[in-house]
Amino acid sequence: MSNNLLNTVHFSFLLLILFFTKTVLATPSLTIWSSHQNRDFLTVMTDKYKKNHDVNITIIQLDPSEIKAEILLSAQDGGLPDLIVIPSDFLGLHNMMDLSTIPRDWYTESLTPRVKATVELDGKYWGIPLIQGNFLLLYYNKKYVTKPVTDFRDIISEKKQFLDKNIMPIGWNYNDMYYFIPFLSAFNGWPIIDGKIELNTPAMVEALKYYRSLAVQGIVDRNCDYRCSQLDFIKGKSAYSINGDWAYPDLKVMLGDKLGVAILPKVNGKTMHPMSSTFVLAVPSNSQHSKEKQELIKDFAEFVQQSKNQHAVYEKTKLLPISMTYYRQLRQKATGDNLVMFHQMALTKLMPSTLNMAISWQAIAIGFQRYQAGATAEYAAAHMQKMAIKQIQHLDYN
Repeated sequence: MSNNLLNTVHFSFLLLILFFTKTVLATPSLTIWSSHQNRDFLTVMTDKYKKNHDVNITIIQLDPSEIKAEILLSAQDGGLPDLIVIPSDFLGLHNMMDLSTIPRDWYTESLTPRVKATVELDGKYWGIPLIQGNFLLLYYNKKYVTKPVTDFRDIISEKKQFLDKNIMPIGWNYNDMYYFIPFLSAFNGWPIIDGKIELNTPAMVEALKYYRSLAVQGIVDRNCDYRCSQLDFIKGKSAYSINGDWAYPDLKVMLGDKLGVAILPKVNGKTMHPMSSTFVLAVPSNSQHSKEKQELIKDFAEFVQQSKNQHAVYEKTKLLPISMTYYRQLRQKATGDNLVMFHQMALTKLMPSTLNMAISWQAIAIGFQRYQAGATAEYAAAHMQKMAIKQIQHLDYN
């Protein structure tokens, strides 16, 4: 083979390598961090998007208890992904998370006032709502329970029959304050009233005392976290479980026909109101992306709002849709477990998506830890308020 021909072959081969390399590198990509316990809901949408778009999408699933800190730390060194899927109350930290505002023309679905309130702060929008709900309800094992209780008094009265069988009456993530809030609501308390943090209240003191009494009486294991309580319920080591709507698909797979679903029990005749929120698609540092990446993000944000995708998510996960038209259709024909979900949703109170709510979570957790360590309920409530005010003053100063 002559040198000229050999050079021509080498040159053609190099061009071929460069062409394929450029093709691979040119494939657009999206990286998404998600904190939702039900992994299927996001996968349903990304899989459908990839079928019609030449794009690589990487979903990184982070622990719900760790994602807030991960985002805040990553925002400081520019290590955030293209998109994050977070509960709407995180949006109160939009400055610290370096989130970009969402242009109004990105919204393809007309938002109801309730849903709109979860993403609008200071007249600006900070996330694309994907699903709504994120509320707590009562699950029970039909092997042990024929008719679910309607009040905690009933669980207390039935305690012995469960403990005699070496079964805990009920379990939940006791030290997670999201699970404490429904008890606070039963005593007419709420962390945010008229936009202000209100933690040092008689309702907080009463709720703390009642919450502890359940652990002292052996109704619930105070040392059991989310994984522990869910696993115990699945293994038949507890008769009841307080868990979220997000857990239903997994529990149904594991327990099958033995799984029962009910409204949260009352507290001495007083209704419990769990929090509800939306899960949103938020965009960190959008202005730092190329025009091409910005267009891709916008296209994906519009895609996930489409009605057909909300239908697909609900069919797979039973997580409630944002579309009010579809929501009403589902509610009208709901039966069985699905009907219970809608009834419990109707009893929820919306979790504020404000900075004050984010501050409240931290303050309540600190005060609760003091209470667990031996402080009085009165001291714990006052300490919560003190910590909240201190944090507000710190943020105002900076």
